[in-house]
Amino acid sequence: MEFLDVLTILSYLGLNVDIIFQIRRIYSTKSSRDISLFGMSIRYTAILIILIKFITVSDVSLIIGQILILITFTLYFILALFYFLKRKR
Repeated sequence: MEFLDVLTILSYLGLNVDIIFQIRRIYSTKSSRDISLFGMSIRYTAILIILIKFITVSDVSLIIGQILILITFTLYFILALFYFLKRKR
């Protein structure tokens, strides 16, 4: 793995840490009131499209990083949706 690939993975790990902090915040406050589910849907779609692009160019470090983002953002989205639906009841 080249140095730039290592930096790419590290930057993706940093982005994942940010999402994990957001997950922790939603879970601790038990609220997703200040989160736009529409905006999250747009970001989720973009993450999937970028992953498909990275797969087509066969860049392993980008694929690994994007899959990590996809997993953590999926958890974030599910938790936000759960508390949104819970609030509507």
